[in-house]
Amino acid sequence: MRIQPTQAISTAVLGALLLLGAGPGWALTPTEVAKLTALDAMAGDQFGRSVALAGDTAIIGADLDDDKGTNSGSAYVFTRMGTNWMQQAKLTASDGAAFAEFGFSVALDGDTAIIGAFADDDAGSAYVFTRMDSTWTQQAKLTALDAAAGDRFGISVAVAGDTAVIGARLDDDARTNSGSAYVFIRSGTTWTEDAKLIASDAAPGDQFGISVAVAGDTAVIGAVLHDDAGPLSGSAYVF
Repeated sequence: MRIQPTQAISTAVLGALLLLGAGPGWALTPTEVAKLTALDAMAGDQFGRSVALAGDTAIIGADLDDDKGTNSGSAYVFTRMGTNWMQQAKLTASDGAAFAEFGFSVALDGDTAIIGAFADDDAGSAYVFTRMDSTWTQQAKLTALDAAAGDRFGISVAVAGDTAVIGARLDDDARTNSGSAYVFIRSGTTWTEDAKLIASDAAPGDQFGISVAVAGDTAVIGAVLHDDAGPLSGSAYVF
């Protein structure tokens, strides 16, 4: 199924945790409640490249942080107590490397976080972290079974329960840069590739997988350069 454009009424924007909206439960006048910055902030880190929020926990990506080498990247976890937000952890890949851009994409569900590193090892990867009490530990590194240089696996990530979806916008399965997305399932602490998703009408340059979302048994994959309604009009697919 391909989704056609529609209008959305309510919007949530989390940049430096500026929450805006126009639906039930939102303030009529938008109010900035906090500004988040890294405790070890440095020029050029690009903190805020990606953001995710679940309950009282936020994750902020800084894909050009240099802790594991130039532009190796990192992600920061913040937790809320009352009205105060505090940095709980800084996440980096156990095998972090220069120019991997870990933190370009982030996703969060409960005590599980997925951090994308689309330039890691040329093909890209994604890392799973889990929280016990206030301690975050790397649980797995996810890579595609058919990984190839330049695929950009990890450009987008999503997680819901024991399911993760990872986008690879420049994968070439349906011709050059058509794109794909991979589904991983967790059993215990082990993550296994369950499926590879491609569009039924995939075409070169579509960049299917540039954005992904998952909830329960449903995934939505964006293809920003698909041409159904004219050049670069874009589309999204439901699986």
